Amino acid sequence: MEEERNESLCIKRIIMWTEGETRLLLDKYRSYLPEIGPMKAMRNKKEMWVRISTEIEGRTAKQCEDRYKTLINRKKAAVENNHTSGAKRQRIEFAQELETIAVIDDSIEPEVEMSSQAVVTKSVDVPTTSKNVAKRKVVSVQEKLISISREKEEARERRHRERMEALNNIQELISNFLQGNVIEEEEI
Repeated sequence: MEEERNESLCIKRIIMWTEGETRLLLDKYRSYLPEIGPMKAMRNKKEMWVRISTEIEGRTAKQCEDRYKTLINRKKAAVENNHTSGAKRQRIEFAQELETIAVIDDSIEPEVEMSSQAVVTKSVDVPTTSKNVAKRKVVSVQEKLISISREKEEARERRHRERMEALNNIQELISNFLQGNVIEEEEI
């Protein structure tokens, strides 16, 4: 009878994340992130969380995702706090791992921002490792896109200068023509 009561009472047991589990989670996230997308190993992040949860014993995909989101939110709160005047500085947990992920994950901070006025690039030094070889190809594509964008901007500026020169030439011809007509009328 006592066993039935214990089974009917769903005791929710909270298992805290250890530092090792958290580091493993961040390492797996960093290594699997480039494999997400169409025509890649995983179609979306949901599949990635499932794969990560199989590698971290005793954790579900939802727990892994929630832990990652908690770390991101804590980092944002600590950074905001540290930028506030007079506030006691907070230590950012797993700052180095999160920075490495931020370099790879363009959904956090895009590497290239374009506006109607300019192209702004974020320069980041990615440490060279065997895992970053695939990332170098992505960076080279981004660099190519940046150069194409710059070329288009330069061509647009060149065309604008040419139009302005043509308009100035027409204006000069018209003024010369009018001055020539005025001189001829005065002579008559």
